[in-house]
Amino acid sequence: MATQQSNGSNPVKKAGTSVTMEHVLLALGESKEEREQRIRALFNFFDVNNSGYLDYAKIEAGLSSLNIPSEYKYARDLLNVCDSNQDGRVEYQEFRRYMDDKELELYRIFQAIDVEHNGGILPEELYHALVKAGIEIDDEELATFVERVDKDNNGVITFEEWRDFLLLYPHEATMENIYHYLERVCLVDIGEQAAIPEGISKHVHANRYLISGGVAGATSRTATAPLDRLKVVLQVQTTRAHIMPAIRDIWRDGGISGFFRGNGLNVIKVAPESAIKFYTYERLKKLIAKVEGDEEKTNIGASGRLFAGGLAGAVAQTAIYPMDLVKTRLQTYVCEGGKVPKIGAMSRDILVQEGPRAFYRGLVPSLLGIIPYAGIDLAAYESFKEMSKKYILHDSEPGPLVQLGCGTFSGALGATCVYPLQVVRTRMQAQRMNTESAYTGMSDVFKRTFKSEGLRGFYKGLFPNLLKVVPSASITYMVYEAMKKSLELE
Repeated sequence: MATQQSNGSNPVKKAGTSVTMEHVLLALGESKEEREQRIRALFNFFDVNNSGYLDYAKIEAGLSSLNIPSEYKYARDLLNVCDSNQDGRVEYQEFRRYMDDKELELYRIFQAIDVEHNGGILPEELYHALVKAGIEIDDEELATFVERVDKDNNGVITFEEWRDFLLLYPHEATMENIYHYLERVCLVDIGEQAAIPEGISKHVHANRYLISGGVAGATSRTATAPLDRLKVVLQVQTTRAHIMPAIRDIWRDGGISGFFRGNGLNVIKVAPESAIKFYTYERLKKLIAKVEGDEEKTNIGASGRLFAGGLAGAVAQTAIYPMDLVKTRLQTYVCEGGKVPKIGAMSRDILVQEGPRAFYRGLVPSLLGIIPYAGIDLAAYESFKEMSKKYILHDSEPGPLVQLGCGTFSGALGATCVYPLQVVRTRMQAQRMNTESAYTGMSDVFKRTFKSEGLRGFYKGLFPNLLKVVPSASITYMVYEAMKKSLELE
């Protein structure tokens, strides 16, 4: 029996390490000559112009014809793993060497899953292997898995079927990786553009996704902290706001460190905010499915994801809102002698002088902006993506750069539409309660801002806020992908 590995990547990985190619040939009922012909035929399938080598374009075209999604960069990774001399070309011998290694790897894991040693994997054996790898899978998904791999539909996965399904998968064949691969090639609903991916909850090791998202968020927020500080400073100015004078004031107030004031709290709140959003989203999905009369339902549709994601965001923001308010106070605090108050001291002052309610000033406009922002962002993203497919890519699936561009434009549009609510929130956060000039509520901020500053007053700081969109999205994307690889989530 396989034993569970402490890292959760593959509980059966070490089994059957003495397997040789003779064992593989015996399992397939195949001679060496027949195997050689099969590998050559597969090589020729990719080498459509009989040039004697494979390059990226040929591999990508071949995988595409096999309906293996291009957006996951399997063509690039397959080229890298086959191309032993790193010349950008895969000769037949390099291709054959990859096939030898991959078939041995696949047979070892096949043996470990086949605990009955009857030459086939039964659904219950596959289920237990997935569970031991830390993956919770329901009956519907298990049936999809077996149906996708079991070509003759007899309910048993032979090694030949197992090999054919995974032979061109360029990464290590751990159970967790195999499950992700199944999600992708079978187009299992993993949330698409939902705020939180649908499939993450299926894993006991979901904390690794949380770590990836947390590190990515912390990195992008730190990199764009100067723009965030500038935005907040401009938002609270009731007189005409100018960017360059604001930058000089920030520099005079604290030098380089002045542009990063409040960023520590921004970073600290990433993990709890993500965790709360993640947990709430999963609970709401189950509740929506229950209301719709199907508690086992995994795809709650775009409207369900939008509602669950928006409400989860509202819950998370409410929970961490006091930290957000303290961050705004720190960013707008006028220093005396360059001395910035400590977070603890400022929090105590707010509590003692203004009371517990002060920590939630501006919460209502903040919450009012969540769902429309998510709706505009989602709708715009889908529209931009469809337009790019139709007019730029000629019905091809958009790659990571196009997706990033669509996300950048949709995020900028959504942020612009709800920006007045951000200004109102920030002004309520920054102003102390129990003062003569304090705002009495959200409507009071709207009235006084419009009366003294007009419509332009609601868009102060918009430019630096939009400047954040591109680097923030880019940095988050790159760091998240790098973290996923380092934590073996790909």
